Amino acid sequence: MPACLVKQVENVAIYDLLGSGETERIEKMLGLYTRLFPRYQHYVTRMRRRAQFGNEHREGHILHYWLVEVNGQPAGVRTFRYVRGRRCGLAHALAVEPSFREMMVENHRLAVFIIYECLAQVIRDAQQKGDPPVFGIANEVEPDRLMEHYMRNGLVQLPLKYVEPVFPPEVEGRSRQEELAITRFSPMHIGFLPNPEVKVEAYTREMISDFVMAFLVDHYGLPEQHPAVLEVLETINP
Repeated sequence: MPACLVKQVENVAIYDLLGSGETERIEKMLGLYTRLFPRYQHYVTRMRRRAQFGNEHREGHILHYWLVEVNGQPAGVRTFRYVRGRRCGLAHALAVEPSFREMMVENHRLAVFIIYECLAQVIRDAQQKGDPPVFGIANEVEPDRLMEHYMRNGLVQLPLKYVEPVFPPEVEGRSRQEELAITRFSPMHIGFLPNPEVKVEAYTREMISDFVMAFLVDHYGLPEQHPAVLEVLETINP
């Protein structure tokens, strides 16, 4: 099955790669990821394995691996998911090749254009499943200046002290418990891009808790009673 063309605007094309078997495009996406996220390059083995399966390989999640091309050249990578039980999307990796960062698409810089296309995708995911409308899509963001940039482009900074788990490289035979024991936690902001069709007057503690649990428990697989989960939840101050 070929990669799904999600959207094309003139010379910019977005392809969804999961389950496509398009090895060349998958490797281009992973190559961008490796170069632009050197801190996380040990995740590439897991990502290459995951790319073999379709979007709904994990129950309750609809995952997307996007490669953005400009004139057929790899220009950006975006990974994200819709978590059905939490009524939200989760944005993971976003990176744009430096030579394309000033490029404008539909009146936005390329990175911001991609962010809004991700929101549109999780809205479609929910609609296609007959689910209630999503509240929006949550983004792990660092550093401070990037959060400020995103806020100027429509994201809301959620009021909590969040940490991202950074798992160690895979080692055969190591148990999940052993892996968690050596997992590092990196401070992050959570930026939220709301669904304009859902009028949210205020982000309640319950809503923010759901977004946190979607990341830390549903996505990263931390136990609900893990100290990092409990500590983050305690910092929520809506």
